[in-house]
Amino acid sequence: MTEKAAPSSAPVPAPGLGAALLPAPAGMRVAYGPESGPYGTLRATGAGPAAMRRSSSCATTPALDAAAPEVRSAPAAVVAYSSDAGSVTQALVELPAAFPAELPGRCASYRAVVDGERVTYTTRQIDLPPLGDRSRAYVTAVSGGGQRLEVGSVAVVRGRVVMSLLVVAREVKEAGLAEQSRKAYERLERATRTPR
Repeated sequence: MTEKAAPSSAPVPAPGLGAALLPAPAGMRVAYGPESGPYGTLRATGAGPAAMRRSSSCATTPALDAAAPEVRSAPAAVVAYSSDAGSVTQALVELPAAFPAELPGRCASYRAVVDGERVTYTTRQIDLPPLGDRSRAYVTAVSGGGQRLEVGSVAVVRGRVVMSLLVVAREVKEAGLAEQSRKAYERLERATRTPR
């Protein structure tokens, strides 16, 4: 986990979260969205996370709990991009006081049955350059059913906005994840900067 010494001097307003979403990375196309509205009503926060929760209680960690009432009703914006090499999904959620929980030790490595296939998940926390008031990043190796991929997950809080970034690829490189996170955060920072 990384934290800055000085938090934001004032709460950061979150009107127009959709305007703060990352544009399509080079070589990627829109796979979903952009969509805005209460977090729990967005298509991206519905069936997918629910299915993951059914496979294992570790499957949505570290992520915001879409089933929690305060999270379900929070203003949010989501977009997803994809290419033959992988995908990038970003969510922005306005929450007064929330941050995804740290990964429990029991979830660092676990197995689950997904679509009839036994899948192994191995997660490690990584140190990326700090962003916002607080940030945390993980890389999860997923193997099973004859496939192997990695998922990079980054959570950043700025004022009262939580940014979640998921990068899926055959191999998630820390330098690339750091660069994608920096670009996404800079966009959020510009869009939510309080006028002087």
